[in-house]
Amino acid sequence: MSSDESKPKKPFELSHLPVVLKAFKAGVEAALAEHKRHDQSVVVWRDGKVVEVPPEEIPDFHEEKQETETEKKA
Repeated sequence: MSSDESKPKKPFELSHLPVVLKAFKAGVEAALAEHKRHDQSVVVWRDGKVVEVPPEEIPDFHEEKQETETEKKA
C-alpha cells in the first residue's frame, strides 16, 4: 500500500463553495435558457406549492448579464 492510499481523503472545503455555487447557477441558467428557447415551461416550487412557469415568464439571463456589464462600464 502506498503512502497516498493510507491517507484519509480530504473533506470538502468551504473555500470551494463560491466556485461550486457559480457552476450551479450557470447550469440552472443554461437549463432555463434551453427551456425558453424550445418554448417549454418549467416547474418550480414556490410558496409551498408546485407552480408551472410558462416560457414567456422565464427570465432571459443573457440579456440581464449584458445590461449589468454595460452598467458597470458606464
